[in-house]
Amino acid sequence: MNRSSIELVSFHHRLRGNKISRMNEAIGNTPLPFLYTSRLDPLPPPPPPLLLPRGSNFLSLCECGDLSTAILVLASADGSILPPKPIVFASLLQASTRSHCFPLGVQIHSHVLKSGVDSDRFVGNSLLSFYFKLCPNITSTRQVFDGLPVKDVISWTSMVSGYVRAGQPVESLRVFVAMSDSGVEPNAFTLSSVVKACSELENLRLGQCFHAMIVTRGLGDNRVIASSLVDMYGRSSGTEDARKVFDEMLEPDTICWTSVISALTRNDQFEEALELFLDMLQRFTGLVLDEFLLGSILSALGNLGRTRQGKEAHAKVLTSGLCGSIVVESSMVDMYAKCGLVENSRQVFDRMINKNAVSWCALLGGYCQSGDFKTVLDLFRKMDADDNQYCFGSVLRACAGLAAVMQGKELHCHFLRTRGWRNVVIESALIHFYAKCGLVSYAHRVFTNASIKNLITWNAMICGYAQNGQAKQAIYLFNEMIREGTRPDYVTFVAVLFACSHTGLVEEGKKHFKSMSEEYDIKAGIEHYSCMVDLLSRAGILEEAEILILDSAFRDDSSLWAALLGACATHSSAELADRVAKRMIELEPGYHLSYVLLANVYKTIGRWNDAMEIRKLMTRRGARKEAGRSWIGAQNNNTFAIADSLPTASPELEDWRPGLQAVSNH
Repeated sequence: MNRSSIELVSFHHRLRGNKISRMNEAIGNTPLPFLYTSRLDPLPPPPPPLLLPRGSNFLSLCECGDLSTAILVLASADGSILPPKPIVFASLLQASTRSHCFPLGVQIHSHVLKSGVDSDRFVGNSLLSFYFKLCPNITSTRQVFDGLPVKDVISWTSMVSGYVRAGQPVESLRVFVAMSDSGVEPNAFTLSSVVKACSELENLRLGQCFHAMIVTRGLGDNRVIASSLVDMYGRSSGTEDARKVFDEMLEPDTICWTSVISALTRNDQFEEALELFLDMLQRFTGLVLDEFLLGSILSALGNLGRTRQGKEAHAKVLTSGLCGSIVVESSMVDMYAKCGLVENSRQVFDRMINKNAVSWCALLGGYCQSGDFKTVLDLFRKMDADDNQYCFGSVLRACAGLAAVMQGKELHCHFLRTRGWRNVVIESALIHFYAKCGLVSYAHRVFTNASIKNLITWNAMICGYAQNGQAKQAIYLFNEMIREGTRPDYVTFVAVLFACSHTGLVEEGKKHFKSMSEEYDIKAGIEHYSCMVDLLSRAGILEEAEILILDSAFRDDSSLWAALLGACATHSSAELADRVAKRMIELEPGYHLSYVLLANVYKTIGRWNDAMEIRKLMTRRGARKEAGRSWIGAQNNNTFAIADSLPTASPELEDWRPGLQAVSNH
């Protein structure tokens, strides 16, 4: 023992030399405080044994992380008063782990092998913990695991959880299968880790199998497992199961509450998430909000457009001292952006000390939502190369909004050159971009070669066909998606009904509108009703369209009545037009479209005087049509709209003035 101790002391002295900085830099771990400088006075000779803490004090020194003194005690003490070898080595390994001293831990590992105590389970598990936490290469940790003569449930669980933390959920499940084959029974932490692996894979069926195993073993009430189950179901769109697991818990802690609120937020159930948050505040008096809970709440408020409550949450962030949290600050950027307050979002973003891909994506998404596509492209050029891969989706949407085909193709090539292929988010954004620009064949090619066809990918292609008037292909693809087992969502039915409305497939549209609620339990929204009103109106079934609006929860939405009023002009239905226009003017007196459409109806049936009166009424009430805007790609030189002044810095445009004025006065 003393010889090994002396070797450790010698190694400890060498660590304090000039090479320690390079060694720690190569390893990538934070050195001990006494290793920070490259030049230190050499350690004094070990003091006499009587002046050092003895016996069990060695364990106390390891516990508090005082490796220097612990090793000196080990070198000077009588072996008879020290703990057994396995406890000594395990304690040193744990102290090295806590102190982030990787080189010393490796030296201790070599002494473990020399001393033959690696067969001790306590030592073996301490070795695994050391390598998992300090070694960046999980392959080395696996070699340590494979070399352990004895593997207990702690050893196996360390490997299962370690692979999950390393982002290798498939390998984690393979280790679990090997564990089962070896006859070792899993504990609660093992099962929690495999559930997390299923969560990372978003494999709902496999997760349900493990859930059944958990229930049969009587571990359903375990808080650690329950929290993992809630997270797994939340990631796999199984919010009902997540809520069921949570409701069946006897005493859920704050972690479980946070997990279920995050699951609801992730699956767009924002109202329910906020209601649960209020219940949580009543349950836990003096609750201290953490960054993850606040991030979920800010996300819910942003998606619901609750600006006032969002600002209150912002004030709570300031008073709780979480301003420096990148999770919270990114959530605030996203919240303000989704509330339409892009300037507030930009202010929070500019104040952030550390910015990551999430915060950049939130800001770019806000500018996309507000229609400021040019700013999106300008910001993208300022981003770090390491972050911009995550923002390709927002930038492609901006290119689609500008119909900037060349820029979008350049971005596509840039992605292929720098990041490769096989990214479902980027593939879906590319499908949307090409379809929005009318290049359906390009979109179809990306869709066909997509690595994974998830719901977002299917929706992008179905919407692409629908927007480009290819209704049959859209409906065929919808049926193909159902056959392959992908469950449609809100957006899917918007695309399908849009396709039906633009090709006059009345019965097909009615069938899908009915199945949406009866088969898939999806509540129809304003977009679905708008498509159905448009479908019925185009087919001349105006009375049924009016009844559909009156029976809906959106009877006070002027956009639905506008679609019906426009059809009245096509089908010369003056009586219905009067009724609908009156309803629209009651709802929004300043909405110009009500007057314009009614005037068009009167013109169609020859009531010119009435049409002129409606126009005069529109003028008296100050209802004005917003100026239209069009653009062309001209090397980003000039942008102008109706009523703008021509740029004085562009003399060549002065030659166009007479022609432009003639067209505008026509």
